[in-house]
Formats: sequence, C-alpha cells, structure tokens
Amino acid sequence: MKVKTIYNSDYIELIQILSSERKRLGISQKEVATLLDISQADISKIERLERRLDILELKSLLKIYRISSNQNLQNLVLKFFEF
Repeated sequence: MKVKTIYNSDYIELIQILSSERKRLGISQKEVATLLDISQADISKIERLERRLDILELKSLLKIYRISSNQNLQNLVLKFFEF
C-alpha cells in the first residue's frame, strides 16, 4: 500500500524547516496566512502535517521567508529537491 506523501520523511523535514524559519523570522501564522490569502488555520494545519502544502504556496512561502537573501534556507531547499 502506498503511503501518502504528507507522511514522507523528506516532506516532514521540509515542513519543519519552514516552520522553524517562520518562527526565526518572527512572523506569525496569521501574517503568513494573510500574505498567502489563506486562513491561519490552514497554516497551522500545514505545520501540524494535517494539510499538504501546495507547490504554489511553497513558492510564495519561500519569498515570504526571504530565500533570496537566506543562504541557509536556499541550501536546505536545494537539498530537499536534491539539486
């Protein structure tokens, strides 16, 4: 039986990294939700692995979390995608 991707260890690690980065930057779930035009509850569900992060939401999150100026986050994302 195929395991849902939301339970994949790589996916879990990515979500943990993103959640840690949000906290490190001092950005609330509500602020992120507003910028993504989704509810704070959706951000909470993503971080608790109850809702899958959409690829377009990931793209927006990376911009919000300032990936362009964050070498550590860039490296972690590249590692996740195995580049």
